[in-house]
Amino acid sequence: MQLKNRQYFRRWRIKGFFLAAVALICTAFPAGPGRTQELSHDYNYGLGKIDLRSQSPAQSLRFTLPLLIPGDIQPGCGLHIANTWTNFWAEESEYLLDYEMSETLVTLTYGFNERFGLSLAFENRNYFGGHIDGLIQGFHDLFGIDQEGRDDVSKNRKVIQRFDPNTGQMLSETSAEDLENNAMVFLMNYTLTHGTKIWPSANVFGAVRYGLNCADLCRDNHPVDAGFGLGLAKRWSEKWYTYASLGYTLYESRDPREPAPGVAPMDFEDRGVTGLFVLSWHYTPTFSILVQYLYSGPSIKNIDGLDEASHEVHFGFKWKIKYGMIEFALIENVITMSNSPDFGLHGGWGFHF
Repeated sequence: MQLKNRQYFRRWRIKGFFLAAVALICTAFPAGPGRTQELSHDYNYGLGKIDLRSQSPAQSLRFTLPLLIPGDIQPGCGLHIANTWTNFWAEESEYLLDYEMSETLVTLTYGFNERFGLSLAFENRNYFGGHIDGLIQGFHDLFGIDQEGRDDVSKNRKVIQRFDPNTGQMLSETSAEDLENNAMVFLMNYTLTHGTKIWPSANVFGAVRYGLNCADLCRDNHPVDAGFGLGLAKRWSEKWYTYASLGYTLYESRDPREPAPGVAPMDFEDRGVTGLFVLSWHYTPTFSILVQYLYSGPSIKNIDGLDEASHEVHFGFKWKIKYGMIEFALIENVITMSNSPDFGLHGGWGFHF
């Protein structure tokens, strides 16, 4: 018991250290004019990125660190609501995944000034049967893309199957609903510099996630994870902007439930690296078209395919209207197929008070 308590407090000390470091940076760089000279503080910001986190099967079981860039939290109050609908199909010798996931995010933000801001978000991941299986199979048939076994099973399933890789015998079958999880996420962001015409703007951020409900494959219902990162925003011309963000996450250890006989329990990584790069073309000052690449490091150690990094590409737009900001994106997997969403749709709306 004493060893367990020491490990618990050690994890909290590490997470507290990184949040304290972010807070120290926030106080070490006082807000004020003079750094950007004649440029407006938001010269490098543009309309920003599409707010999308990793949708991969392994990563979405835990904390997917929000990757912030300068300008994401504006002075005053803000509200952002988003939903991402993704389809998963992955067939390996050891498992088969066939389901869909809906991730809903409701985020409240408050910017104290042009540099320092906080956010509080509720995130919920719901798993269900494949309502867009027919659409995806039709798309693959139309363009001559291999179905990779999708057409050999019935549509609209929500199953996770584990197999003996040597004999092919199915060892267990569970509902994807067992993966459902939700949490509250508190985040702190500080803009170090608004940048110049030559140098990009830069920010640092730190976040803590408190699990309200963990996936049923874990015994712990209230895990606490933490992460921190750095973001950049750069304007290259009146039309072209780039954004980038790099994050590092510390996970509280998970105690997996005992699986079916012969099935190896998931062994999670206790740290993760995430990176985002965005290319944005502003068709007008209020409408931009974006291509985003999201990298998420391996999350599981011991299951072939799911132990790989995730590579996700987003293609979409942001549109600033009178009543807020609308965003939309299509999601596709690249490089690794097993640990990335097969296809996804994202929509969001944000309003600043």
